[in-house]
Order: sequence, then structure tokens, then C-alpha cells
Amino acid sequence: MRWILAATALLGLLIALATRSPGWMGLGLMLALLGAIAAVFAFAQARIDASSRPEQLSDGEIAALKATLKPPSARDPQPPAAA
Repeated sequence: MRWILAATALLGLLIALATRSPGWMGLGLMLALLGAIAAVFAFAQARIDASSRPEQLSDGEIAALKATLKPPSARDPQPPAAA
């Protein structure tokens, strides 16, 4: 989809440069501007998706989080100090 948006921006630029009609030039400039903005956002979204981690935790990760949230006395009980 991002490549289609980039191609749409280039097509709009070509229309704007090749025409002699003000209407077609306006349409081409609008198509180029909107296509370029959309392509930038699409490329940014793809970059973010490539480097982000999944939102859902696995069972092992949930168990590890629960183990860290338990109070220290429940994790490893200490023997009472001798007096």
C-alpha cells in the first residue's frame, strides 16, 4: 500500500508538470501533496511495526511478572534470627 501511495504522489507530480490546464494542475498538485503525506505516514507505520514488540504477553512472561510482584517474604522465606 505504501508503494501505491508513493506512485500516486509521483503520478500527481507528473500530471501537474505535464499539463497546461489550471484545473489539471491543481488536481495534480493536490494528488501529489496528499499522496506524499500518506506515503510518509505509511512508511513510518511500517517502520514502527517492524521494531515494536507484540502487545500480548505469553504465559511464561505473565508468570515471571507475578513472581516479581510477590512480597519478598513469600518468595524466599528467611529463618528467624537466633537470639
